[in-house]
Amino acid sequence: MMVSHNAKNRHVCRTIQVGIATAAGVLSLIGQPVWSASEDNMLFHFTDPSHFTEWNINNDTVMGGISQSQIKQNKQQALIFSGHVSLANNGGFASTESTFLHQIASTSLLTLTAKGDGKTYQIRLKTPNLSYGEAYVANFDTQADTLTQHTFTPADFTVNFRGRAVTNAPSLNFEDIDRIGFLVAQKQQGPFIIELHSVQFDR
Repeated sequence: MMVSHNAKNRHVCRTIQVGIATAAGVLSLIGQPVWSASEDNMLFHFTDPSHFTEWNINNDTVMGGISQSQIKQNKQQALIFSGHVSLANNGGFASTESTFLHQIASTSLLTLTAKGDGKTYQIRLKTPNLSYGEAYVANFDTQADTLTQHTFTPADFTVNFRGRAVTNAPSLNFEDIDRIGFLVAQKQQGPFIIELHSVQFDR
């Protein structure tokens, strides 16, 4: 495993060497209960219907754009978010979002496990403390066909509303999260695909 500190996006990124043993280990996590042996380590799988509700799509079509995206599950039981981003009609983003079905205990670290395509994505967290349309956001870079882990603290997130920073927003507490989403934008036109495996919270 290779560990690096992402200076641009501030969080910690770990590259996982994906071999037979690693793949088996990832698959063995699927189907485990929401709470692990200790509540200090909470693991949620994006394809588990007991962890998340149905994933909804929200693209730039709401603003007249023509970007497209879809959600499906692969044989490795990862959530596949893919599509095509177009800058036509002042568009340029695609996103998906779901609701947590369980309360998160007090925690200070969030670790996302995903396999990307080399593009930059945004993780978006929402709580009842935010106004409509606002989200706590943090960007993370992916490596093509490589499983990576991205670890965030609350300080890694800023509050945005439609791409603009929000000042005087309430501080983020992970235990308040009730929705999570992912977005691809930043004028990264063309096809995209990311495998979303799990999100883990640690004290």
